Amino acid sequence: MGRWMCPHSALKGLAQLINLLSWLPGHSGFGSYVQRVVPGLEGWRLQLDGSGQGCLIDRDAWHPEPPPQAPGRLMRLLQRYGMTQHGLDLPALLQGSGFHGELPELIYSPFFDALLCWPQLPQLITCHDLTPLTCPNSRKAWLKYRFWQPRHLRCAARVIAISRHVADQLISFGLPAERIRVVANGIRVQRPVLPAPQSADLVVLARHDANKNLPALLRALAGVQRQLPHWRGRVRIIGRDGPDSQGLRRGLRALPQPERVELIPSLPPEALIQTLRGSLALISASKEEGFDYPVLEAKAEGLPTLISDIPVHREFHQGSSLFFPVNDDGTVLAGAINQLLRDPTSWRDLSGAGRDLAHSLSVEQQVGAIQQLISDLRA
Repeated sequence: MGRWMCPHSALKGLAQLINLLSWLPGHSGFGSYVQRVVPGLEGWRLQLDGSGQGCLIDRDAWHPEPPPQAPGRLMRLLQRYGMTQHGLDLPALLQGSGFHGELPELIYSPFFDALLCWPQLPQLITCHDLTPLTCPNSRKAWLKYRFWQPRHLRCAARVIAISRHVADQLISFGLPAERIRVVANGIRVQRPVLPAPQSADLVVLARHDANKNLPALLRALAGVQRQLPHWRGRVRIIGRDGPDSQGLRRGLRALPQPERVELIPSLPPEALIQTLRGSLALISASKEEGFDYPVLEAKAEGLPTLISDIPVHREFHQGSSLFFPVNDDGTVLAGAINQLLRDPTSWRDLSGAGRDLAHSLSVEQQVGAIQQLISDLRA
């Protein structure tokens, strides 16, 4: 049985079940959320094992590693689209695991995913964003959020929104406000603060998705290159291909100096940290986000951030970032870059304010708030 299933003799009560069936193989923002939050929570973990079968894992035997890809074609397809629960007989899974007729007192999901076979149980689910409704990457994503996710919302007793912006979107989507609780993402500050900029380079952490607004960022960078001829820094855009990749590459070719912008699919964690800490600032040009974790990651290092003027950025980063319009022609962004290049005091002030924000949004605070919601629902 190994790490995937504890012996029946070790089984304990099923008071709390954590639904990880929507956890996908490989690195993702959702996966990072699981790895930050779930280790601090009580309860059995429900996810897929190496053979593509559902399994229950005790907290003490669980490791925060992404699950493997299901070997079977049908389950792999369901896994890809976040529909894994519909390929499993969950009551039979509990029966086979030694919980004879026993149901969990409460189900928590770090994903936007209620277990629809148990609508009578109190369930707490997490809505990270409603971006597929506002900036969809595909018609399938829009259809799923528009017509399928309401079933999950109806099944959930409470819904965690990771920002007030997401909470407002949920209310507009029809969810009663009294069923929503806002729990912001947290981060661990692990390294010494950067004392000064290490280069004139800029870094962008964003997959080539519609909401990341990268073609518009390249148009702004074209203006920056024309307006700041003395700036010789490079821009590294780190993120996997997506729907905007083709437009991004066209925009790259249209730059006055395209050789100063790099598209990097991914970096190992250590190299990514080195790139962040070796830059002048991080840029986020998004036109829609539920939280935008890379901005907080940069602030944990003491790296200043230049970010788009959108609601969720204003919610968290007013006073600790410099803002530019989502359709900037480069004028505002050039002014912000120039300010950081020429004014060491401004760089240090933004570094310190961002670091203070990162300290105030801790993982421990986030986990404690989630556990309190779970306890309240169980009561």
